[in-house]
Amino acid sequence: MKHLPPIALAAILLLPAAVQADVPALARLIETNRTVCETKPAQRCIDAGWAFADADRDGVLGLTEIQRVRRLTEQWVVTKGKSLPPRQQGSIVMGLMLVDSAGLPVLFGNYDLNGDGKLTQAELFADVKLDNRPLPWILADRDAVDLPASRRKLGALGPLLDSVIARR
Repeated sequence: MKHLPPIALAAILLLPAAVQADVPALARLIETNRTVCETKPAQRCIDAGWAFADADRDGVLGLTEIQRVRRLTEQWVVTKGKSLPPRQQGSIVMGLMLVDSAGLPVLFGNYDLNGDGKLTQAELFADVKLDNRPLPWILADRDAVDLPASRRKLGALGPLLDSVIARR
């Protein structure tokens, strides 16, 4: 995330005021849960993020909720991202670019295993063996992630997982 293209900045300026107002809430979530996500069992990190994303509090995520989080993340990167180390900046921007390249509706559909238009935690993490390790450790473990299934869900971008998941 060295630099965002000017079009990204323009998109941020055009975001609805309600989305812009949620950026401080996202910043608080990140700050208050950074240590939890880095040191506690994965489920605690997942639950904190899920509670934030689940705007209507129905326990599942719809595409509009996921799109909201995507927009908030981009806005947060533009406003707060420079305070992160360059490697973390790059990782976040790369993630946003991957989501945009694959297309959020397509990705959502690939993870919505029962096709009901709602995403559960079980669906989102179906290809990940969660345990008591912190989430970043699990996601970097080739033995904890079903790479073939994850590649299929990512479509043409699937081969990029090899560079994201740590080699043993």
